[in-house]
Amino acid sequence: MKIETLSRHFREAYRGVRRNAWMSFAAISAVAVTLFIFGIFLIFAFNVRYMAAELDKQVAIRASLAEQLTDDQQLQVLKQIQSMPEVKNAELVPKEEGLRQLKAQWGDEGTEIFKGYEGEGKNPLPDLITVEPKDPQNIKAVSERVKSVEGVNDAVFGDGVTDRLLNLSSWVRNIVLIFGLGLAILAAFLISNTIKLTIIARRREIEIQRLVGASNWFIRWPFFIEGAFIGLVGAIFPTIIVLSLYQVGYSILGAGEVASILKLMPILSLGIYVTLCIFALGIAIGTLGSIISVRRFLKV
Repeated sequence: MKIETLSRHFREAYRGVRRNAWMSFAAISAVAVTLFIFGIFLIFAFNVRYMAAELDKQVAIRASLAEQLTDDQQLQVLKQIQSMPEVKNAELVPKEEGLRQLKAQWGDEGTEIFKGYEGEGKNPLPDLITVEPKDPQNIKAVSERVKSVEGVNDAVFGDGVTDRLLNLSSWVRNIVLIFGLGLAILAAFLISNTIKLTIIARRREIEIQRLVGASNWFIRWPFFIEGAFIGLVGAIFPTIIVLSLYQVGYSILGAGEVASILKLMPILSLGIYVTLCIFALGIAIGTLGSIISVRRFLKV
């Protein structure tokens, strides 16, 4: 396609948007609302998967040791666990160190909360061995094997946390897809009506183009571009709003003590994915609306 022809198609598309300004505004608004909801879901879905991946990296088994074990016996248990082929790393955490870690997790309040548990015979925590498996997906089997070692009372891990996160993501996705599909259909319908008005307004011009031998695609292209343009404009504001809201939320939740619990996806990485997805869907909705209208009302 020549540059002059393409430029002409874009001018005609822009004229169509201006000619039916109110209908174009309604269509853009419908697209924007649809994409805003879609953007919120994307942020949720990407972060859930990011958190699940981070949990897989940090997954560990906490093996509590029997109280009657001597220091030498604890080291023997540690070496036995370290020698397992499924184990990537294992470390002994004495009860004193466990109490220090617990106090650190609670921040400034930790010293006051746990001060009554310091000193000989007052610490209720068991001595632990933290075990990191080579394959996080195999953690349950590794936990059972660690538990079978003599001197180990119990071996626990965050069973099912990752699966529950992904299940929650799937549940929310289904709700958003149903609701979002309805809005997308409404947006495509409004775009279709906008294109219909443009077709009616240009009916005489289209007849002349037919008479002089213009191809079907030459006549159709401005309408496709008009629909895509409406979808593109409708994607701008929800992208800005969604990413701005995420930046505010990230600055609050992604730093400080909360960040150690709630691992949020970095803004730059998320912004690229969300922007590409929202703009792609906006253009797709706009193009779909124009295709529907052209097929129904433009007989070429």
